[in-house]
Amino acid sequence: MIRKSRKTHVRKSAITARRTRGGDHRLDAIESTRERILASAARLFAENGFERSSMPAIAKASGITAGAIYKHFKSKGELLLEVVKRSFESTPLFMQNSAAATATALPRLASAYTEPELKLVRQLSIEVHSAASRDSEVRRVLALSDEAAIQYISDAIALAQREGNLDPKLNSEFTARLFCVFIMGLLHMDTLLPNLIGDKSWRDFVHDRIAALIGAH
Repeated sequence: MIRKSRKTHVRKSAITARRTRGGDHRLDAIESTRERILASAARLFAENGFERSSMPAIAKASGITAGAIYKHFKSKGELLLEVVKRSFESTPLFMQNSAAATATALPRLASAYTEPELKLVRQLSIEVHSAASRDSEVRRVLALSDEAAIQYISDAIALAQREGNLDPKLNSEFTARLFCVFIMGLLHMDTLLPNLIGDKSWRDFVHDRIAALIGAH
């Protein structure tokens, strides 16, 4: 009986292992497809704009059927927002170890928007704001996202003020909102100031102005 029980246990373990491996493979395949969709969407949104990039075209570029794309994203607006979120997560703001570090890194973050490497982030950011004027779902989610970002930056500034790293007299919420307005201007550099993209003097100027704005010591 003991010998039979052990064999049964071994068989069950093997089956469980196979099922687990199978589940992992399926999850990997789903994640791989999702990543392909996001990469294709980012490229097409940047090249053609939100309105001229259809879901079937994005699906085709991702190597899946038009219907299959809706298993991953329920709408083009949701897809655009996820693409923009991923792009922003590659910026210095999301690479800090603490809220206080984020606040003191704001000058560096702003100056990073002047670099050629962030062209895609600039383009996609403009696209999502443009899409928000026509798509109510994008507008709603973007408004929530913007307010959350402003609140996060405001809280980070307030914490840095308490720790003595930023000017304590500044209104942290107003400063956070003005910082975001500043960033919105930099997002249009490719059309307004293309000759200054990658310019070190301009980058340093932006860095110093934001440092002055937040009262960095």
